[in-house]
Amino acid sequence: METVRKLLPTDRKKRIILIVIAAALALNVITFVLAYPGMFEPSNPTLERDFSAYYNAGWRLYNNPSKIYVSGPLPGDYPFELRAQTFKYVPSFLLLISPFLLLSYQDALVAFNILQLALMPVLAFFVYKLVEDKNLALAILACIVVLINPLPSLPLTQAASRTLYYRFTSINPQTFSWSYYWGYVCGNAHVLQTVFLVGAMYFGFVKKPWLSGLMFALSAFDPRFALLAFPLILWYNRKTLWRFVGASAVFLSAMNLPFFFYHGIGFELLRANANSDVLSQMYAYDWIPLYAVLVLAIAEVFTLLSQSDWQLKTSLKTKFRSAFRFSVCGYSMAGLSDVFREKTRIEVDFAI
Repeated sequence: METVRKLLPTDRKKRIILIVIAAALALNVITFVLAYPGMFEPSNPTLERDFSAYYNAGWRLYNNPSKIYVSGPLPGDYPFELRAQTFKYVPSFLLLISPFLLLSYQDALVAFNILQLALMPVLAFFVYKLVEDKNLALAILACIVVLINPLPSLPLTQAASRTLYYRFTSINPQTFSWSYYWGYVCGNAHVLQTVFLVGAMYFGFVKKPWLSGLMFALSAFDPRFALLAFPLILWYNRKTLWRFVGASAVFLSAMNLPFFFYHGIGFELLRANANSDVLSQMYAYDWIPLYAVLVLAIAEVFTLLSQSDWQLKTSLKTKFRSAFRFSVCGYSMAGLSDVFREKTRIEVDFAI
């Protein structure tokens, strides 16, 4: 216990934030354990989990690259027990998935989730550094929302209300985190995307625009949330803005342009998305990056407003003190002038 106490910072506020982070990470681990059995079950009687889309597309990248975005089974596909889901992300994401092809589909899904869980302390470090100097309530809120995300989907429709009621009226696998639970069960990559997005913010905050640009490029496999987070990432990179923009352009080009020349995969992506809805249905795990970006943006806005208010008050106090000193000084000088004039009059009278 004494060793743990020595490791904690002496600042009381930072110690509280670290305790909240530790509790949130513990709840995330519990959520992972509760989600583990569901990783071995299909999404429905005919469809595999979300991770099957990544695995099948990665398999096709090396065996049938022109058909990555084609729905349904094809000759030469990996032998799934059920139908694999359709891949919708940018092709550069498949480079991250490629090492998992060395494993069977089921082992790869579990390994991918273990990787995402192992990155949670990294995400916690990023969040801690971004909020450690902010208002304590805002810092605690940001840590809880990003690391465990207990919030419901919006708007609160009848179905969403039933889910929320179920979560908080009984202890069940979804009680602590509805979003992370389904993210782990489905092997969805939005946990990983949140790490990249918040990492881009952190590296911008510490003035490392090239690393920030790299993290942003890695996060862009689902462009919806990358575009949503882009203004906030620009804000964190405001002191090295053009270097960040240049770095992002370089990394995005290097990761994605080659796929336009490799069996036309880039053009297949454009064709596949041209006939699809820009705004698709929001699933449970989609709220992980969305809420993370929103809560960090709220923390920044409130901090900026409070600083502006403090600066305004400080400016007014400074002006008031200056005016007061000027008036007192003027009054004193006027008094001295009167004394001097009186003394001069007396000396003149005495001389006469």
